[in-house]
Amino acid sequence: MATLNGAIRSYGATVRRIEREQQRKARESAKRFKEQQKLEEIENAQQAVTDWKDYVHTIQSLHKNCTEQIDWKEIENTEKPIEPNLDSENAALAKNKLDNFKPSFFDKLFGSTQKKIDRLNDFLEQSKIKDKKVYDLKYKEYLDELNNWQELQEINTGIKKNQTDFYKRALEYFNPFSDIGELGTQISFNFEENHIDIDLHVNSLDVIPDYELKQTSTGKLSKKNMPKTRFNELYQDHICSASMRIAREVFAYIPIDYARINAVAKIINTKTGHLEDQPILSVIFMAKTIDNLNLETIDPSDSMQNFVHNMNFSKTKGFSVIEKAELDR
Repeated sequence: MATLNGAIRSYGATVRRIEREQQRKARESAKRFKEQQKLEEIENAQQAVTDWKDYVHTIQSLHKNCTEQIDWKEIENTEKPIEPNLDSENAALAKNKLDNFKPSFFDKLFGSTQKKIDRLNDFLEQSKIKDKKVYDLKYKEYLDELNNWQELQEINTGIKKNQTDFYKRALEYFNPFSDIGELGTQISFNFEENHIDIDLHVNSLDVIPDYELKQTSTGKLSKKNMPKTRFNELYQDHICSASMRIAREVFAYIPIDYARINAVAKIINTKTGHLEDQPILSVIFMAKTIDNLNLETIDPSDSMQNFVHNMNFSKTKGFSVIEKAELDR
């Protein structure tokens, strides 16, 4: 019996030791899970802050990106596309096989000579069809290139003569504002001999986040309401940056002296009490002046001082309605 009791005690001690070990491992596992969870929360908070900063930077930096300048002289000197010839390479190879076919002893013995000739004739016809399909594809590509070449030549000739219809055709052809979302909601043009007048219906205040994200010293995410003055200044930078981007895109395609960009927003008309589209910024951008700016370091709002412009802005109230800018003659 003593031996049995000893065995029971030993077994019980083993079970308790195993349980203690399992509990220890469970505590360590829970600790590691909490540490991993904390690290993930810190990384997620860091990513959220980074994404927020990137977005804020983007809406203030629209003016930095632009299409490469179109070289109309290079377009003018581009050679006219050459019409392709029908290439009978496949048919020639098939014809050569047919012409050089010599029936073997077994072809003559089993009477398969004509069958092989018929197959070679079929192969020749299929090769001609294949060559025709290749030619048709090349010819279609040629027609597309020819149409593009002719249209660009016409546009170039019109632009050299300062014909406003061709300013419009150039922008329609290249369509730089097909995805206008980041710049505004709508854009309209009025073309003159040496300049262009553009109404840019800007994005609403919703484009600006009304909160700020930061990471605390412990790595947690902190979200606070953005001060009204900071919010208004961001919106001002966004509008000024978008306006300059529009001007730069136009200058990239059309060699004109200047472009007047009128940023239009829905503002309450104090006479009627209704929301109406009214200008809040009007800038006469000179291409040469923009070229002389360091676009990577300028403040979009401050840079308006380099141009004739009208802007009535208050840090506390934001934009107010203005008259369109006029160039002194």
